[in-house]
Amino acid sequence: MNVLIWGSDTILGHGLLSMLKDIKDGVFNAIGNIEIGEIFACDADSDKDVIDEACANADFVFNLSYGFKSDKLIEGLNIHNNTCPVLLGHSVGDKSLFREYAQSNNVPILEWAPNYDMELLSIEAQVYDMLGALQCA
Repeated sequence: MNVLIWGSDTILGHGLLSMLKDIKDGVFNAIGNIEIGEIFACDADSDKDVIDEACANADFVFNLSYGFKSDKLIEGLNIHNNTCPVLLGHSVGDKSLFREYAQSNNVPILEWAPNYDMELLSIEAQVYDMLGALQCA
């Protein structure tokens, strides 16, 4: 499974990237029998060619961007007719854009929002919680 982390420059993005690399390399396996292929780490400031390749080849997207920075992601997925599942992090400000995108393209959208005080939870625990979404893909 090829995974795109949109918002890889965030603290959760760094943690998720690290854990996915460990899973891919066989160091750690928190998600059962799912094999990780390519891991694409992008954000709104990434090179257009990098975004294009990631959007063309992703089987699952973790959108962890803050605020309203997902228009390039939606555009890239649309260009490549990629209808892979997208997990929206709790800080994504443009969720209505994703709901529109999901409805018009029949794309599964998952919303991740921890139901506990995030200040008391380690980044590793939050990332581990998000990895459960890969089971839905």
